[in-house]
Amino acid sequence: MKKLSSYIICLLCNLFVVAQDTVVSVKMLDTVVVRGESIKIKENAPSGDNLDSKDLQIINTQNVGDAAKFLSGVLVRDYGGLGGVKTVSVRGLSSNHTSVLYDGVNIFDNQSGQIDLSKYSLASASTLSLANAQFEADLPTATSLAFSSSINIQTRRPQMGDKKIKGDLSLGYGSFNVFNGDLFLAARVSNKDIVTLLANITNTDGKYPYRIYYGANQQLSTEKRIRQNNDLFSYHLESNWFHTFSANRNLKAKAYYYYSNRGLPSNVNLYYQNSKQRLWNKNFFAQTAYSYSFKDRLFYKNNLKVDYSYTRYIDPYYLGSVNGQDDEYTQNLAYMNNALGFKLNENGLLTITQDMSFSNLNSNSLEAVPNRFSLITAAVINYKYENIDFTADVVGSQHYDFFGDTNRDYHHLSPFASIRYENGSYTGTLFYKNIFRMPTFNELYYMRMGNRDLRPEKTNQVSWANVFTFDFKNLTIQPEIDIYYNIVKDKIVAIPKNIFLWTMINYGRADIYGTDIKINAKYCLTPVNLSLKLNYSLQTSIDQDKTSPTYKQHLPYMPTNIGSVVFGADYKKLNFGLTCLYVGERYSLQENIPQNLLKSYVDISANISYDMDLRSKYINRLKLMLACNNITDKQYEVVRAYPMIGRNFNFKLQIYF
Repeated sequence: MKKLSSYIICLLCNLFVVAQDTVVSVKMLDTVVVRGESIKIKENAPSGDNLDSKDLQIINTQNVGDAAKFLSGVLVRDYGGLGGVKTVSVRGLSSNHTSVLYDGVNIFDNQSGQIDLSKYSLASASTLSLANAQFEADLPTATSLAFSSSINIQTRRPQMGDKKIKGDLSLGYGSFNVFNGDLFLAARVSNKDIVTLLANITNTDGKYPYRIYYGANQQLSTEKRIRQNNDLFSYHLESNWFHTFSANRNLKAKAYYYYSNRGLPSNVNLYYQNSKQRLWNKNFFAQTAYSYSFKDRLFYKNNLKVDYSYTRYIDPYYLGSVNGQDDEYTQNLAYMNNALGFKLNENGLLTITQDMSFSNLNSNSLEAVPNRFSLITAAVINYKYENIDFTADVVGSQHYDFFGDTNRDYHHLSPFASIRYENGSYTGTLFYKNIFRMPTFNELYYMRMGNRDLRPEKTNQVSWANVFTFDFKNLTIQPEIDIYYNIVKDKIVAIPKNIFLWTMINYGRADIYGTDIKINAKYCLTPVNLSLKLNYSLQTSIDQDKTSPTYKQHLPYMPTNIGSVVFGADYKKLNFGLTCLYVGERYSLQENIPQNLLKSYVDISANISYDMDLRSKYINRLKLMLACNNITDKQYEVVRAYPMIGRNFNFKLQIYF
């Protein structure tokens, strides 16, 4: 407890110093124009992928989870389509290994460790980026370096020009009573301040048709049904404040609130389909990012965040309980990051970054309240010599858990090194990263399945990326080949003690290796613009634990083949978009037997839109869009026994003012 007390005192002192600096320096301001954000994520990472604003328009989806399916090497697990939870797996690693950043600051969930990407609307996003290993950020947070991969959601940056107020309104309606509404407003409050506001609402009854199959090999008879208890109502409010003290000192503040109330449909394996399970989510967080540079030699950044999350889950028909199951969870988190960058010379930069966070979880499903204090410190060095860029860092993670009378400490050092060679049209990058994943509160302390003796998962990653760029008169083609190998030790898995009770254990080793192939192409010859994004992943995920009954078999829900296409064509004011997603065969359980095999599927969608310049006093542009999703009406399952939505249409009206 003495260590914890000293860390909390340091946290308070840092908060006081930052507050003092902000107040004192207000008196010395010059008039400036807000140009950008205080957090910058560079597009280049050791390896990764990126969806820009144009790609996101072509994909034409409402949330980050559906868009992430088109990032290279990414598999999204979708538990129900319209309102289903969406978690992400990158290069065969579990979702707990992927850090999700919002404007460069981590989104936290110590309860399950899995970030539901369906909660984050694309209405506020300008880009969606993936980094295998880590982003090359300006003064990164230490937590963002402590994961095997990262996804960053970059919110819209207002470009005001000579306007004081601008914005857009989007209204959409589609099959099965899906309604979406988005309102974005940006206002120049002063020469130093810009404020934005985003409001988003989604509502659907989720009653789409599907077909259930009976009999041996599910081929004897079929029955058409309507998906029940699949409704969703959610809204999201977000505000950003951009303030520039001076040319070398900036502040950005964000406030975010999300609410949802949804039904959780049952699986369709059984004749009984009367699910009454419901899930409520409330999430609020506020974060600030303050940056200051001293004569281009010394750089400082501070990030602060507070987070509150509430979840309620009910199942009135839960087996083994007279009154059913009614669980409530409340998470609280306080977080601070301080980062210092020292410019060694024209080619070298040394960065020291440290994160401190304190979180707890209150629940009627836990014997006591788990508390976790985390201190993560990283030293990063970047050096450039002619055509070679070298980056190395070491991340020291310390986690202290307090649960009733039990105290546990976890410590780990994680090294990372990458070397990039650039020569004209070729860029090659080789990296190695060692990382560990902390067990979540659920895995350690949940009454029905927790195991307090769990060890953290340990991962070793090696990757070699090769990027080629070919520029022609009106055409740019960029192919990329990325080869990787991941080794996971002390893998955390759930195993049954009996039909009702499961427990968590550390389970041997898994080897994951494969190749990501990407081709990005753009063709521009006014008035025609074409863009093409092709992704293909060949992956093998094998259980390498010799004591395991599934030794040398494929891991569950890890397909060997994944592919996607994002194609866009613009002609004057007419825009056309086409997407295609392919996921190969995979097994739903650890035993690689025919009964556990899930079929491959292809999902093809298309949209067409027309953009009109009105240039009236109040409305600048009007955009109409019509989309058809899953054109072939293919019934498929991402998770076994949870059929996805078939062919559906939606119409969208966007007004820019």
